[in-house]
Amino acid sequence: MNNDISETEFSVNEIFASVNGEGTLSGELAVFIRLCGCNLRCSYCDTKYAWDFADERIMTVSEILEKVKSYGSIRNVTLTGGEPLYRKNVKKLLEALTSHGYLVNIETNGSMNILPYLELPFASELIFCCDYKLPSSGEEGKMHLNNISALRENDVLKFVIGSEDDFAKTLEILKAYHPNCHVYLSAVFGKVEPKEIVEKLLSWTEKVRTDRIRVQLQLHKYIWDPNLRGV
Repeated sequence: MNNDISETEFSVNEIFASVNGEGTLSGELAVFIRLCGCNLRCSYCDTKYAWDFADERIMTVSEILEKVKSYGSIRNVTLTGGEPLYRKNVKKLLEALTSHGYLVNIETNGSMNILPYLELPFASELIFCCDYKLPSSGEEGKMHLNNISALRENDVLKFVIGSEDDFAKTLEILKAYHPNCHVYLSAVFGKVEPKEIVEKLLSWTEKVRTDRIRVQLQLHKYIWDPNLRGV
């Protein structure tokens, strides 16, 4: 790792090890790197403490790597925020992590163009978990729609559902784009019951391909207090 990369600095909110609560790596251990700053203000956001830089700790790539390595045999890294792709020079952090053998799951809010990242030489070591922000989020108008078609077979398109309008928009997007990736449907915690998503999905079997769609529970919120940080 050259010096230009190793000394690049990031505003880090927290780094911790836990179980992946969402996506294709759900249930697997991962080291979470939460970066500060976000360009959206979703109504149901559960990480508002990472919106700004009040809790920031400035860390170089080398320091981040040392912290990640301190968790021993864990080889999954979940890069989250805030919005991790909103941060300048994030490609350098991704390069460093993948060059050290980590599989990086990037949780991105759907407003950032992911295409440049898919062209990176180490893109096969990246998994994108990309949101489509539905009407109840208040941020649907900021979605980068080209992301939907760009997502690869091993990536995830995620819909967080909090209202009947959200269900309708989810079905509309699925019918319009026929995404090739995994599709995950989850509930806004406390707003929609998971069984409602199952029932709705059953009603869609004649309308869209459902074999790539999964109903998702935010696993960490059932293991720990939903408001607990660092898990």
